Amino acid sequence: MKKTLSTLAASVLLGLGGGHAEAAAQVELLVPAYFYPADSGSDYWQALDAAASRVGVTAIVNVNSGPGDALDPNYLAVVESLRAAGGRVLGYVHTSWGGRSAAAERADVDAYLARYPLDGFFIDEMATDIGTLAHYTDLYGYIKGKGAQLTVLGNPGVPTDPAYLGAADVIVGFEGYAADYARLPPGYLDPAYTRRLASIVHEASEAQMAEFIANSATLGLAMIYVTDDRMPDPYDTLPSYWTQEVERAAALPAPGTLALGAAGALAWLASRRHRRQG
Repeated sequence: MKKTLSTLAASVLLGLGGGHAEAAAQVELLVPAYFYPADSGSDYWQALDAAASRVGVTAIVNVNSGPGDALDPNYLAVVESLRAAGGRVLGYVHTSWGGRSAAAERADVDAYLARYPLDGFFIDEMATDIGTLAHYTDLYGYIKGKGAQLTVLGNPGVPTDPAYLGAADVIVGFEGYAADYARLPPGYLDPAYTRRLASIVHEASEAQMAEFIANSATLGLAMIYVTDDRMPDPYDTLPSYWTQEVERAAALPAPGTLALGAAGALAWLASRRHRRQG
């Protein structure tokens, strides 16, 4: 999730195999909490605490493009506070599209776990080709070896081979502009992968946020984040409509036994396109 990420008009939406979502938790809000926990940044972290009492909140903590050089007491305080409020916290680890050394990535994992009580890891700059898959499955295995309960969330942010579902528990299948997210073409949604998908959308109006949140459960998302914050740093604040986003997410029904067949998914996406063109 580097701030120079290019945007795409479409992205493969990935999720859990099987075509049906069993009884499952409500869609969570996945927040790249890239604001330092002091001054206004502390207010944002407190807002996450408050939201966690109403809806699932998973925050990504990024001390310094990773765990930093030493424990930061300010980060420790907000991580502990959010977890006590019922939220989850993932540590940010970048992988340079498979070009970073496994030793450096593992060192980041170890440093995070030595300093902060985390619920898992956000693996950024995840590659998309089969040639680098082993790099990510090895990292996945290393993290799970530290604790089977640790969640691994991979972020290619773009289309990736479905085999990468073996390298992450949840995959961010889209990260980019709201205008692009609203134009995802029919055929990119595969209901066979529901409930292991996340979307991160920036520069969205409040009306777009409401639409994206409302559709998230139907689309089989496990997590979503929508913000009106803008490039080149769209994750340095919470969205101006954060309270409304929490309310919208809290009002979503749990997916339950939702089944969305391929024909229904394509029909839904086609109807959206027709309404925009009408």
